[in-house]
Amino acid sequence: MRSRDSISLILISAASLAYEICLTRIFAVQQFHNFAFIVISLAVMGYAASGVALSLSRITPPRHLLASGFSVATLIAYLVINYLPFDSFSIAWDRSQIWILLLYFTTAGLPFLCAGWYIGQSLREAGEAAFRPYAANLIGASIGCLIALLSLQLSSEEGALGLAISLGLLTPVLLEPRRILRLLYFIIASVICVAFLWPISSLRLQLSPYKSLSIAQQFPDAHIMTTRRNASARIDILESGGIHSFPGLSLTSPAPGLKQNGLFIDGDGPYPLTNVNLDSRETLAFARHMPGAIAYLLRPDAEVLIVDPGTGLAALVALSMGAEQITLPMDQPLITDLLSGEFSTMSGDVYNHRRVHRVPRSSRGVLSLEETQYTIVEWALSDPYRPITSGAFSLTENYLLTQEAFETGWERLSPDGIMLITRWIGTPPSEASRVWSTTLQALRRQGLEDPAPHLVAFRGMRTSTMLVSKQPFSEIDLTEIREFLVRNSYDPIYLPDIIEAEVNQYNHLPEPVYFHLFKQLLEAPDATIRDYEFRLEPTTDDRPYFFHFFRWAQSSQVLATLGVLWQPFGGSGYFVLLAMLALMLLLAAPLILLPWLSLRRSPQKSLPPYWVWLYFGGLGAGFMLVEIPIIMRMNLFLDYPVLAFGLVLFTLLLASGLGSLQSRRISLKSGLAILLGLHLLNIVFLPLVISWALALPLILRVLITMLWLAPTGFFMGIPFAAGMRVLETQTPGLIPWAWAINGAISGLAGVMASLALLDLGFQVTLGFGALCYTVVLIASRQWG
Repeated sequence: MRSRDSISLILISAASLAYEICLTRIFAVQQFHNFAFIVISLAVMGYAASGVALSLSRITPPRHLLASGFSVATLIAYLVINYLPFDSFSIAWDRSQIWILLLYFTTAGLPFLCAGWYIGQSLREAGEAAFRPYAANLIGASIGCLIALLSLQLSSEEGALGLAISLGLLTPVLLEPRRILRLLYFIIASVICVAFLWPISSLRLQLSPYKSLSIAQQFPDAHIMTTRRNASARIDILESGGIHSFPGLSLTSPAPGLKQNGLFIDGDGPYPLTNVNLDSRETLAFARHMPGAIAYLLRPDAEVLIVDPGTGLAALVALSMGAEQITLPMDQPLITDLLSGEFSTMSGDVYNHRRVHRVPRSSRGVLSLEETQYTIVEWALSDPYRPITSGAFSLTENYLLTQEAFETGWERLSPDGIMLITRWIGTPPSEASRVWSTTLQALRRQGLEDPAPHLVAFRGMRTSTMLVSKQPFSEIDLTEIREFLVRNSYDPIYLPDIIEAEVNQYNHLPEPVYFHLFKQLLEAPDATIRDYEFRLEPTTDDRPYFFHFFRWAQSSQVLATLGVLWQPFGGSGYFVLLAMLALMLLLAAPLILLPWLSLRRSPQKSLPPYWVWLYFGGLGAGFMLVEIPIIMRMNLFLDYPVLAFGLVLFTLLLASGLGSLQSRRISLKSGLAILLGLHLLNIVFLPLVISWALALPLILRVLITMLWLAPTGFFMGIPFAAGMRVLETQTPGLIPWAWAINGAISGLAGVMASLALLDLGFQVTLGFGALCYTVVLIASRQWG
């Protein structure tokens, strides 16, 4: 393989992977974060389609046309996604949304078809030496990860996309024999790169009109004051008279009259920015009527850690109530930079207050630091209200609301400390009840056999608040709590000495459902969780999907409301996954069968044995069932999802490329056996490594991630390269067919991995990945 061919293959592979990462950010901003997982399946399905095209087509397109086709298809995909609004909520009754969604996926997948055709053609032409272009593809893809992360950090989603398009156009510069055309490609690539780095209005990423920011902008005086970006988020600050968000504020509070603006993360919000004078009576009066104030009345002059501080509303209350010292993690550094800098006055300047200590770590990272104890550890209600019935966030992991997070918070408490947790409420009970269930499990795991004396819960109109005390609540504490509840017209849900006559007095419900459910969860947790209509199982770091409430028993109810209610997905976004699985099956079937039918009709080529199908299909499924759960698990370890996504992909792909280069020197069966052993190590020890190293500085966690995953990636790169060599030796000309099988099964496995993660957790999903590689090992012993 010539060096020029290798470099061009690296370029197109880098462009394809950069586009894949950029597409996850575009979907996250334009739609929702739970669209991001679809991108991986789209990518591998595009590669599978390219394998079919290679198998069936008698034409061999020039590679410079395939590379430029990738760039043109990427531009078309961006324009379709940007200017054709899609509403996932109305898809149940608006049939046009189904066709829009299909158009989204088709156009978004076309660039992968072009890139996959280019790569597959290089593999076919290399024959028994296919391991060399395969290694170049993997190494190029790993470089694309770095390019995407850097461009997203330094510019924007538009700039990163323009760079991916430009990389695709630079590939023909190396391949085109005519000098004038090489120059033309270079000029076009440069112009596109500049046009997307500093986009005109028609090229800027447009939010879906159904996102919160788009709706908030319709208020008459609303206008965006600034938009900032980094690799993990887009932040918009909206000035508007229509924003009033004081979660849990008592109905007895005097009208606060506090000016608020809104901060939006990827178009989702608003996260309130409250402009106050901390020394004013008005601010103190407001703070005393917030639910979290009770903790500061019980424990004055407290040392406080605020988990998920958001835009500082909880810190504002803590300062007003006299907290001595407040520790604020930096879950989103961009927010901290804005609110400690030019927009500090919009949030009462709490991030710069002398009693506030900012820590450049995520909330889970700060919780893991063992040297500090706190009088109050508060889980602030920083995220906006999200209806459980919509299920839009079912696929979003939350490592701050797991039993491990609550256990760590308990360990950080001083001997007289209190944990304070506020969540939204709805009917029937869901969010608050799951937090209660998870907290109870965490306390029991900490050795508290009877947690009842340590617990208090109450509710207002929209929120519930839970107090968890290291010591049993005293009679003085309970008297203070009851006076606070009466003063603010909050209803008790649970007190250690509660009687039913006390509940459901102010924010009246037809039945005291919260009181009954919380009591049942305390007294008979297993039976209550088993019989409840939603999922209330405690969330864990292994299954951190807090908003996944769906049970199969809900199916008839959900189907009955399709096309009737504006929120079509009942208790979860689970049906979105099932619909995606059905779509992937419809796509995968022809991608697998068409090359097979072509082989049956070809007298020159014999059909490969079924062990070959299992081999390449198992590799595709195994790779996805290992890659996706590791990425999700590393979201906790590396603080930021985009860093986890990019670093895990970079490490696995680069190591796999190096493994492919060594595939002739390492026995296939030995390599697969070692790989299985490494997967078992991941299943057993990766959670322990994450728990042990979570408190370390980020640079050390990045190094640990790379060192831990590199051996796995290295041996994952061997089987496909070795399999292509054996396949070409025994039945020449079938590499495109193997490429199609591998991609199609990978696409299916990507969706199945998401389903398994929701219901079974990371460890079990990794176990399925190991099982797939076991099938590959068995197939390799039968075939060849």
